Amino acid sequence: MRFLFGSTLASLVGAFLVVRLFDYMFSWLLGGIVVSTVKAGLFVTTWTAITTGSGMRSFSKRVRGLRLRTRSANKRLIPRR
Repeated sequence: MRFLFGSTLASLVGAFLVVRLFDYMFSWLLGGIVVSTVKAGLFVTTWTAITTGSGMRSFSKRVRGLRLRTRSANKRLIPRR
């Protein structure tokens, strides 16, 4: 549950900051409905990217650990000459 909470919180904060930065930089350039649509898409895209990156880091860490345990088991079971 900790992974889910941390990932969700980081995604929320990151997406909020990206949308605020976009709003600060480009809202004067575009019209009202266009800004709302772009901000919604930007929020969802940022949220997805942060969550996916966090999940892939966790997955890669688990795979490395599994490979390390497999390698050590092979060394104990099949000694080299």
